[in-house]
Amino acid sequence: MARGWPFAGRTAELEEIRSATGGLVVVGAPGVGKSSLVAHAVRDLDGVAWVRATAAAAELPLGAFGPLLPSTPPAGNPLGWAADAVRAPVLVVDDAHVLDAASAALVHHLVVRGRTRVIATLRTQTPAPDAVRALWKDGLLPRMELAPLTVEETRRLLEQALGGRVEPGTVTRLWEASRGNALYLRELVLAGMLAERAGVWRWRGPLAITPSLRETIAGRIGELTPDEREVLELLAYGEPLGADLLGALATAAAVERLEDRRLVTVDVEGRRLQVRLGHPLYGEVIRRGCGTLRARKLQRKLADAVAEAGLRRREDALRVAVWRLDSGADSDPELLLAACDLARTVRDLVLAERLARAAGDGVPARLALGSILFYVDRYAESEEVFAAAGRLPMDGHTRVEWASYRAFNLFWGLGRLEEALELMTVAEESAADLDSRQGARVTRASVEVFAGDLEGARASLRAASDMGPTTHPRSVRASGTTEAGILAAEGRAAESLRLVARTLDLVPDTLPSLMAALLEAATDAALYLGDLAAAERHAERGRGLDGELGMWARTTIVFGSRTARALRLRGRVADALAWCRETVAHLPERSVWAGLCLGELAHAHALLGEVGAAEEAIARAERTWLPVGPPVVVPLQQAKVWTRAARGDVPGAVATALAAAERALPVQVPFVLHDVVRLGHPALVADRLTGEGPLVALFARHAAARTGPEFDAVSIGFEGLGLTVHAAEAAAHAARRYRDDGLTRAARAAETRAWALSRRCQGVRTPALLDLDVPALTPRQREIALLAAQGLTNREIATRLVVSIRTVANTLYAVYEKTGVSDRADLADLLG
Repeated sequence: MARGWPFAGRTAELEEIRSATGGLVVVGAPGVGKSSLVAHAVRDLDGVAWVRATAAAAELPLGAFGPLLPSTPPAGNPLGWAADAVRAPVLVVDDAHVLDAASAALVHHLVVRGRTRVIATLRTQTPAPDAVRALWKDGLLPRMELAPLTVEETRRLLEQALGGRVEPGTVTRLWEASRGNALYLRELVLAGMLAERAGVWRWRGPLAITPSLRETIAGRIGELTPDEREVLELLAYGEPLGADLLGALATAAAVERLEDRRLVTVDVEGRRLQVRLGHPLYGEVIRRGCGTLRARKLQRKLADAVAEAGLRRREDALRVAVWRLDSGADSDPELLLAACDLARTVRDLVLAERLARAAGDGVPARLALGSILFYVDRYAESEEVFAAAGRLPMDGHTRVEWASYRAFNLFWGLGRLEEALELMTVAEESAADLDSRQGARVTRASVEVFAGDLEGARASLRAASDMGPTTHPRSVRASGTTEAGILAAEGRAAESLRLVARTLDLVPDTLPSLMAALLEAATDAALYLGDLAAAERHAERGRGLDGELGMWARTTIVFGSRTARALRLRGRVADALAWCRETVAHLPERSVWAGLCLGELAHAHALLGEVGAAEEAIARAERTWLPVGPPVVVPLQQAKVWTRAARGDVPGAVATALAAAERALPVQVPFVLHDVVRLGHPALVADRLTGEGPLVALFARHAAARTGPEFDAVSIGFEGLGLTVHAAEAAAHAARRYRDDGLTRAARAAETRAWALSRRCQGVRTPALLDLDVPALTPRQREIALLAAQGLTNREIATRLVVSIRTVANTLYAVYEKTGVSDRADLADLLG
């Protein structure tokens, strides 16, 4: 962690404090960051005096001001004497609500007198002396309510403190645990729950709190009567609880007193009143104060009460099952499996595994456990569980379900294609009903399309359809999802997107694998059509499938890699690299997805000219990947293309691209072939660049372009779709063609456009862009640009050069247009 604890964000609040020339009152909850905000706001001011109010100092009149006052007060007016003794132009009064009456009167007097700028902090919803409350009630000082940190502010603060990128799911969990309280956030980080891997910090293990934080929260909770403690204990193990249920388990009067003290909150949800602890961390402290027997008694009490009420809400089964399990009571296997399914739905896979193991050794429990182990990337364990389950008796429908789960793990987990296909054949032959036979064949098709056998996948899907009409909702969802994936792989992007839209409406949240497959198809189809914004939306939705706990790594890997690809196509290659690093941190030791994930990482490194890093990522991929099909093989091959190009081996890069195109799916082929065009050999692929949509059409036009204007038009087309690197390269090709044709002025304009576009690509260095020079500036443009880069205003430049301000402004506009920069800071970087 970076030394100390930094200050980040709060820009608007800082500006409000700094602009409050007469002073300000900052009000906020304990630990929200009032003192650090004010300290940061006044750190550059001269003559700042601090008064830190404490309960001990409040025992003496003017006790808080003791360090600022002479040791012996004179006779006469002590208030005037004390005010005269405070000579600092800026006075910060921290925790003003604790001031004694005399000190509060002195603060009020200083504000009224107007010679001292007073900035006071005090705690929200805490009694304060009348003289302090009068500061804002009488309009003497403005009052600023300091809200908790937002999620984005939390992210910035964490990344500054840790000195690296923090996984979004970890940011969210820390924000929810701290509720944006800066003090609590710091203590949670210091508790050691975060671990860094591949440059990304992630949450590891259970929630932990430091002794310091535990003492702080215990102090905030304060003294409790026995009935109040029981309410908090019940909530610590069971929140949220209905107000009626809690009142029956404890006492309503105790709940009311705790609400008055803001130790619990009561919210209206529909027709119910739900009671929660005032802060999530209160539960951690309360639970640590309960012994084992007490905890078990409370959980049995909760389980019995909710079960007697009839498990009316969906999540009640999960809560009761966990309470019974934690209390040591006997549990019904059916209840445990229902709870396991609910835990899996919210992606609490650790809890889901625990519930599945507790449900026994029957077939349903083993199927649940095997599928959960697959979700958490423990593929060998999953295969052991499925293999053991296969030796147990089961009906035909369950046999197909078992075979599908096991085939998924064999293929996507262990890379064993032939075994997965053989398993589906056996399952289909043993299926006793139409729905099961169709399900087995559709599962086979989904494996075949990923393996690159589009003809086989099509044949399997037709065979499923020929068995009879698909009527069961499960079969309709599965066949629609597989068909959408096949259409996307075939490059029939528009059809795929239409089918995805129809099928998504049929898929509930309880089937995340189907939803992930649909969103993968949608992302790939959108990228094929050049609709980067839609691709990013689908990928973002896919990333969200891992739930709030971030336990389903596959979605982070698959959709994080696709997000990086969209960013790379936009020319935001450094941003793509950051996404790749975060994604790579989720890879297991061996993975089908290593080629996709590390291939995208190597691709980004190569485009930035970081050849060593690219080669290292490729080597790691080849050590750890399972090359089961084009979706994970071709991305690594494309990375090799650009790594060789970055090494200066363009012929080798072209050969690699041509070989990769032979293995690629139709949805991948245009991108791979267009790499050959970008590397300067369009004749090799011009007749093969076909497909639907505006992007493939631009690829083909780029390959067929022969004149400067044709390359210019292609560049404009790429820019319109947001493919900035491609636009820059096409403009560079235009410049070279104009120059070959002796059209110097047109060549200079095209080169300037290429250079300006390349400036937006975060340092990309491809062969087409390597020879671009900084656009030539006229002597006058350079003179004005240099002065602007030094920070002079337009008026100052005009005065120095004896020209009009309008001339300076127009010249700078021309410079910005030529160079592609947008402000003086970028101009300073450009001109050194």
